[in-house]
Amino acid sequence: MELDHLLIGHWSSLPFAYGAMEASELGLLPDRRGWSTWFNFGALWVTRLSWACPEPGVVELHTKWIVEGTPRHGISPTASVEEMHGVTRHHYVVGPVVPMPGAEALLSISFEEPVEFSHRYARGRKEIRIEEDPAYLVHAGQEPNPTARPS
Repeated sequence: MELDHLLIGHWSSLPFAYGAMEASELGLLPDRRGWSTWFNFGALWVTRLSWACPEPGVVELHTKWIVEGTPRHGISPTASVEEMHGVTRHHYVVGPVVPMPGAEALLSISFEEPVEFSHRYARGRKEIRIEEDPAYLVHAGQEPNPTARPS
C-alpha cells in the first residue's frame, strides 16, 4: 500500500469548528504512524494509529490503542490504555476550502466519512514528529516498528 504524501503532517478541525464545543486533530507521519485527537472543554481522547492509502483518494486508519485525559492536564504517562484494533476507510479530497464566509481559503482535507467527528481538517505544519502526539509518553518505548506495514 502506498502513501499519499499530501496527507503527511498536522491537520486540525478548529478552523471549521466555529460554534462547536469540540474539535479534533490528526497527525500523520511519513513512516505510517499517526494519531488522532478529539477534545472539548473537559475531555481529551487520543487514538494511536497507523495509516496507508490502499488506492488513490482512500486512507485506511488502523487503530492500535486509545487513551483519555483532559485538555488542561494532558495525558499522564501512566494513563490506562485501552487496546483497540480496528480499521476504518475514509474517502478524501485535498484542496483549498474557505472555512467561513469572508475568510481566506485553507489547504484542507475533506472526508466523506468523518474522522473522529469531523469531515474537514485544515493543514497545520507539514513537518511533525511523533513526540508531538499528546499521548507520546504513554507506550513511548513500546512503539511498533515504524517501517512495518499496517496490520
